[in-house]
Amino acid sequence: MIEFLTIILIVSAVFLVIVILMQQGKGQEMGAVFGGSSQTIFGASGAGNFLTKATAILALIFMASAFLISYISAKQVSPIAIKSYIKKTEKPPLVKKVAKPAPKALTKPFKP
Repeated sequence: MIEFLTIILIVSAVFLVIVILMQQGKGQEMGAVFGGSSQTIFGASGAGNFLTKATAILALIFMASAFLISYISAKQVSPIAIKSYIKKTEKPPLVKKVAKPAPKALTKPFKP
């Protein structure tokens, strides 16, 4: 499910960028981008309505898929119990270890 939603997210992001770049800038028409007039590409009314609606729909699809991916991912993660990771080992029997005596100090100081 997450893979499908990720594909939808990526495709909608790519198309959203394309539709936004195709929109009319300030003082420019669609014809400036394609070399013709915008009326021949999107009909007599121009590209304004179509691109505005497409942007809104693609933005809604993008945001919904991103929300669903995060929601599903958060539900799949289970809390971690530290006790399950601690290894249960048997304690070795207590044995008294006798310490070795320290080596005897030199009786004569060392002179180089």
